[in-house]
Amino acid sequence: MRTLRPGPVVTLIVLTAAVLVAGCGGQRGVTAPPAAGPQAPGAPALIKEKVGKGEVMVDAEYSPQREGPFHLKGRYLVRFAQYAPEAPRMDFGDQTPFVAYLAGTNPRAKKVPLFHRAAAHGQTTLSLNGRYFVEVAFGDFPYVIRFTPVG
Repeated sequence: MRTLRPGPVVTLIVLTAAVLVAGCGGQRGVTAPPAAGPQAPGAPALIKEKVGKGEVMVDAEYSPQREGPFHLKGRYLVRFAQYAPEAPRMDFGDQTPFVAYLAGTNPRAKKVPLFHRAAAHGQTTLSLNGRYFVEVAFGDFPYVIRFTPVG
């Protein structure tokens, strides 16, 4: 029976291939994008302010999201802001619109539109009375929505 032995060239090729394959597993020098939240680059004041009495604030890094239900009774200044930690000076005017609404606890109840805007921020005033979920149907960036009682 004859035994085959690899020559030095074959051994060198096999060792070189093993080193190359082993070296491809990691990405050195690549940093993760900045995280969202109050400390993020470009985070809006809306997310940094403490939540006051009667206020409701929701924030998330992505959509779709649903939070609540929240009991809302009275008049509210409703404000939103979205931000891009990886590009703190982004305008958002040329981005896909941020879409948010309120949904009642009854699935058949009509939804209350909040925002449908391609903008960094916006606001509206609403009179509300009931339990609502805050639903963000679309937004490509981290966001915050804040309900502040007025009057």
